Amino acid sequence: SLGLNATYDWKRVKLRSNVQYVGTDRLEDSRTTVDNFLREDKSINLGTSHSRQQNHELVANASLEWKMDSVTTLIFRPQYRFAANDRENNGFQEGWGNDVLLNERESSGTNHNSRYNLALMLQLSRKLSRLGRNVALKVDYGTNASATDRTNLSTTRYFKNNTKKIQNQKIEDDVDGFNYRVQLVYVEPLPWRHFLQLRYSYQYRVNNSDRFVYDWDKELEEFAPYFDEESSNRFENQYTNHLVNLAIRTSQKKYNYNIGVDFEPQKSVSHSLLSDAPENQLERSVMNFSPTVNFRYKFSKRTRLQIVYRGKGKQPNIRDLQPVTDRTNPLNIRVGNPLLKPSYMNTFTLNFNSYNTKHQRNMVATALFENTINNVTNQVTYDSETGVRTTSPVNMNGNWRAMGSFSLNTPFKNRNWIFRTYSYLQYRNQNGYTTLNKEEPVKTSVQHLTGRERLRITYRTRQMELTGLVGLTYNNSYNDIREKRTETFDYQVGTELQLYLPWGMELYNDLTYFLRTGYGYEGYAKANFMWNCQLSKAFLKRKQLLIRFKIYDILHQDISMIRTITATAIRDTDYNALGSYFMVHAILRLNMMGK
Repeated sequence: SLGLNATYDWKRVKLRSNVQYVGTDRLEDSRTTVDNFLREDKSINLGTSHSRQQNHELVANASLEWKMDSVTTLIFRPQYRFAANDRENNGFQEGWGNDVLLNERESSGTNHNSRYNLALMLQLSRKLSRLGRNVALKVDYGTNASATDRTNLSTTRYFKNNTKKIQNQKIEDDVDGFNYRVQLVYVEPLPWRHFLQLRYSYQYRVNNSDRFVYDWDKELEEFAPYFDEESSNRFENQYTNHLVNLAIRTSQKKYNYNIGVDFEPQKSVSHSLLSDAPENQLERSVMNFSPTVNFRYKFSKRTRLQIVYRGKGKQPNIRDLQPVTDRTNPLNIRVGNPLLKPSYMNTFTLNFNSYNTKHQRNMVATALFENTINNVTNQVTYDSETGVRTTSPVNMNGNWRAMGSFSLNTPFKNRNWIFRTYSYLQYRNQNGYTTLNKEEPVKTSVQHLTGRERLRITYRTRQMELTGLVGLTYNNSYNDIREKRTETFDYQVGTELQLYLPWGMELYNDLTYFLRTGYGYEGYAKANFMWNCQLSKAFLKRKQLLIRFKIYDILHQDISMIRTITATAIRDTDYNALGSYFMVHAILRLNMMGK
């Protein structure tokens, strides 16, 4: 990785900019177990894969602030992001139904992807009076493009009907689009230190997606020159969003608030350029309404409470809208749904923050509740003869989550000792549909509880810092269609040691032991140690140059485990991404102040 930050300050102009490049080359071995939720049948998918992936990413952004005069400010913020990656992979997958082997698949392939994203923001604000009357205009513009070329070679065997399918494909995916948003805010002062705020925003977004699939031609012994019409498509989606917000706000000595209402009509227009006539565009419109609340109360200079309630609209992913059947993996087929509506998320948050200067004690508490209208979820159809899963996105209500967290950082009477704790609790309800063969879809729900606790105790002197830490993550999920409950426990115990050595050198070590129980499958990530070590030294007169040498995973035991629970399945994946490696960092800090 390589990064550069630059800061310039003039009399009326401030410039902040940075450029960062990150490149990686990694090997990854993974093992996956999927338990599908069906009412009667038991369906298990097992898979292994090996891949090598090379990534290159460049990010550049800047912020320019110009105070044109005492009442007018202009802000300009551009950002550019480019990424490219190459991937080679091979894998093996098998599907079981009621303890009977239904299918197996061997696959290999290559994938080359390049993409860019450009975002520009321009904001002009002006104070119209000393009483608080002001106006602001904000314009956002963005453009993006992505190109993917991949090959997929696979052989699939179906054991119940004793058939074999060889599928060799070349796939070209091109996605591009642009978007802009214009936002105008006007504030009018009212009596008793109150203000009337009117905000209008218009957003327009266009996405184009071209997907062409070419099958292998045995006679030509190469990929066919003509694309497969069933699996290919050219698709365009236009999305418009109007937002009108009317609010009353005030700023008092002890509190301030902003209370209003949002009106947000959304419209989505989709069109398949290969199969639809121009007049057969598919339109979906929704009208959303929600109150908005932002309330802050100041108990003291460093103790505050904030309550926020707001709504936000979101358009479906263009891949979910595209009416095409993706058979890249014949055992996991995905079909787009052009009938999807935009979704709307309502969010309530509460934040409490308190800092005691005398005792150097910091406390933060957070609560959150989210509910999504027309949430995009999955309908999964399972074929009991072949073990094939066909997934299609649908709109559905009833998906929500509630979360709370608490953190405390405080020293003991002996200031050399510091205690830290972090507690987290989340309850989530997810809905979906499952279908067995050609039966009617059945609604399935998963209630998922997650609890997390982290404790750290640090002993600090001028020469060293020694930390002991313990952690526990608890997951409990219940699926109503199978009436099945799962419980898992993830334990973590470790220590950290930082030594401040002579000649400005620092040595840092961290050693952690992980233990995972309750997952109910034979994985590689049930227990492992993780040991990292770092040595650094500052150079130059003002220590502007920092050289850092760090070794990761000295014991070669870094195997990660991820469990994903949805309304239709539980997916467990363990993998080793990088193995043991080292990195050398050189960080140079320069201060250049303009006049």
